[in-house]
Amino acid sequence: MDCTKNSILQNIHDEMVKGTFNDLDIVCENGTTSANRLVLAAMSSYFRAMLTSDMTESRTGVLNLPTVSVSVFKDILKMSLCSVDLVNEDNCVKMLDAGEMMQLDNVKDLCHRYLKEGLVLNIDNCLHWWRLMDRYNVPDLSSRAVSYLTENLTDFVETENIGHLSKTELLEILSKDDLKCKEDVIMKGVMMWLERNNPDADDVTRIFEMIRIDLVDPHFLTENVVFSKLISANNFLQQMIKTVLHSQLTRASSKSRFHNRRVDVNARVDVFVLHRNNTSLLSCFTSEGTWEDVPPAPVNPGYCYSAASLGNKIYITGGNSRRKCTLVYDVCRKEWKTGPELEEQRHWHCMATANSKVYAIGGENSNTIEEISESDTRWQVVGDLKQNREFAFAATVGHNILVMGGRSRESGSDDIQCFNTATHCVSNLSSRLPYSSKCLRGSVHLPDVYLLDYDGNVMHVQVTDSEGEIKIQVKSTVKWRSFQHWFGVSWQNGSLLSFSCWDTNCEIRKYNLAEGKEDNVTFLISTRSGNVYGVLPVSHRA
Repeated sequence: MDCTKNSILQNIHDEMVKGTFNDLDIVCENGTTSANRLVLAAMSSYFRAMLTSDMTESRTGVLNLPTVSVSVFKDILKMSLCSVDLVNEDNCVKMLDAGEMMQLDNVKDLCHRYLKEGLVLNIDNCLHWWRLMDRYNVPDLSSRAVSYLTENLTDFVETENIGHLSKTELLEILSKDDLKCKEDVIMKGVMMWLERNNPDADDVTRIFEMIRIDLVDPHFLTENVVFSKLISANNFLQQMIKTVLHSQLTRASSKSRFHNRRVDVNARVDVFVLHRNNTSLLSCFTSEGTWEDVPPAPVNPGYCYSAASLGNKIYITGGNSRRKCTLVYDVCRKEWKTGPELEEQRHWHCMATANSKVYAIGGENSNTIEEISESDTRWQVVGDLKQNREFAFAATVGHNILVMGGRSRESGSDDIQCFNTATHCVSNLSSRLPYSSKCLRGSVHLPDVYLLDYDGNVMHVQVTDSEGEIKIQVKSTVKWRSFQHWFGVSWQNGSLLSFSCWDTNCEIRKYNLAEGKEDNVTFLISTRSGNVYGVLPVSHRA
């Protein structure tokens, strides 16, 4: 049957090429050809709407495609009718543009595949491809272009393209916490952008607030920043820079400073507790030992949501009431926004972050794994655990995510599955946890991973990645106390801190790993009640 169908479509294409039954003139950007209105209407809803209404094209028999070349139109006809792939380096973008306009998903998919396999990024073209893939809503390729630009920002700043960034693009780059360059480079790029774009005072201030000025070389600040026109006229920035320079002078002869954005000596680490009471989804236990409430979220996802942090943002997904919900909390701005919905329903699931992407894993309703990056507009299913995993713990090791313990098939599990974020393969490790755990929480400080389960078992394991082979070594196990399902743990200076509550105020207990016992230490108790579903230590600037 397929052979007959393919033969018919091939014959239709051949007759159209000859013009035998054509009843439309197609006026393209560089010439004219012809086509059959029935075939075009069958190919695409774009043509069908145009040719079955009272539009000019239907009445005159002339169809204008001023942005499509004759060769691209003919190639699209052949691809649609004969199931051949004619996408190449020369026509890919024009094909994608035409496929978008004509609503031809098959053509767009072939273009996406070609770009994924053949796109070569460099300093000169990464901005172009970032914008192009955003325009055509190809989030994985857009993210790839952004990642290339940020990873090579030092070289990008040396090109004139730095001045061609839009304000939104510049702010997106500055928001990244993993820029692999000195802050001097970032400041240099910002000054070049300001000189070319001459923004208003409010935009200049907003941009400078996203730069870690205290990490910029003081000589660069005084010689290239302080006396520039836009900065010297801004009293707020002048005071900001003056304060920084004074602070730098007081420590100029002391210890060395870190210039890479991966290390920020002025960052603080707060523990964000997944502490729910209606739309109050997070509490913050600060590095100073105090509690801070986080503003209410815009919606209530219900109980048993999960979360992971990416840079200075916390991604919350799922929940029993809104199982496809995504909420994003900006730790620095203290603002919420609603993100794209998950592809599949989830609660009792776990989450992790790897390679600048967030992953939602398993849960009661799905065995799959979904991923999203900060620039993506939708989640994408990328893996399958092949088994039910509830209340599991996810630990990131390089480009791998280990899914550990939790409840599977209605009983506790000691399984460790490995999801490779590069290949999207899921494998079962031969190593197992020392206990079967129907609810597992943990804290990762590679190579050490500290785990606490439903039954109060504390497990210290070491995880190493040796040439792609994940190895697990159990270092110690000990019994503590059970917090059932409603707790989270965080490692701190050789001890585990547990955050737990069940319809009561959240309390913190401390387990001394070296001495193997709970310390009698009094922490402040949160004034807010609600269940705890885990904790997230997040490093950010105060």
